Amino acid sequence: MAKPKIRIDAREVLRDLRSGMDDQELMTKFSLSYRQLQRLFRKLILADLISPLELASRLCVTESQITETLDGVAKVAKDLDDL
Repeated sequence: MAKPKIRIDAREVLRDLRSGMDDQELMTKFSLSYRQLQRLFRKLILADLISPLELASRLCVTESQITETLDGVAKVAKDLDDL
């Protein structure tokens, strides 16, 4: 038996995205799994309602997070060199 399709108003999703809602808030509001949310984003992009760049701009990475990640990569590389 197929699952019933969920109907979501694209205008409402776009309003919420542009107001700053994060993925978790969107998933809660629209009762979506992470996978369903990703499918929704893909459909919005394919319908030319939002650009991939606009979606990507929602991600906020700080300089300290980048530095921490690079430090971790350097440590792993060093550990591998020592093998």
